[in-house]
Amino acid sequence: MIKKILSLLLALTLMLGCSLITFAGDVNKLVEDEFVLTVDVLNPDGKLIPGTMSFTILTEEGEWLYNRHIEVKNTGRYEFVFPVPEYEIGEKFKIFATAGVKYINYCDTDLEVNKEFIAETYAYVNENNELVISNGAHITACPLSTSDSWELKAENIVNSKGITSDTPYMIWVSKANYTVSVFLKENGRWNCIKHFPCSIGAPSSPTVTGEFKYYQYQARWQYDGYYVGPIMRFYNGYAIHSTLVNNNGTDRDGRVGKMISHGCVRVRPETISWLVDYIPLQTKIYITNN
Repeated sequence: MIKKILSLLLALTLMLGCSLITFAGDVNKLVEDEFVLTVDVLNPDGKLIPGTMSFTILTEEGEWLYNRHIEVKNTGRYEFVFPVPEYEIGEKFKIFATAGVKYINYCDTDLEVNKEFIAETYAYVNENNELVISNGAHITACPLSTSDSWELKAENIVNSKGITSDTPYMIWVSKANYTVSVFLKENGRWNCIKHFPCSIGAPSSPTVTGEFKYYQYQARWQYDGYYVGPIMRFYNGYAIHSTLVNNNGTDRDGRVGKMISHGCVRVRPETISWLVDYIPLQTKIYITNN
């Protein structure tokens, strides 16, 4: 490709009788040592959430080259400069967003996070007989916003499933997100009013999935030197309860966001206290893998 470009430049020089750009170094190659990704951050549906926008660049064959991060606080244009190894113009790179965006758009194609696209570097002679070298790509990005909050996502999911409850409340446990979300039915729609981190069953003793009812309250389950409680039982020995608490009231194992229980859903003591105060018996408990 480089030889074709240079041949074209020489031919144009002879035909037009004018001089073009003089290349430094080896005239047989056009070499660059960086790739510039220009990102236009658009106005999102809601209020933009300031944060770190991140991109990764790979070779066309998939070899990792560089990560780049920029703090994005407003809409506008940002440049991600990747100091990659020297390459000849005509080289292709794979690029993808890793964080900070809802989706990007490249060549009229919307791409989600971690969905790569291929960008090709190139050179040409413009109408003014000038050599133009492109060592980058230009994309647009829709940043994360308040409309992408967990509450909205959770509401969209549970309302699309047609979940019903014998009370005005409903609890959804998302195992993939280690999250317990509480919903209140208003005007025929589930509205997410609270959400909390949780731990779930270990791989050898997984938390069950499906639709259940909160059918029994118990103050605590006592063990040797520690306890869990209060208890919200929803299926046989399965329950939502506190993390492990020593008999003196201190944490024995307060971890959340882990696969560590014997199958129950563990939440922090302050969370279970709130749940048993507000959630009535017979409330639907919906547990999913996603």
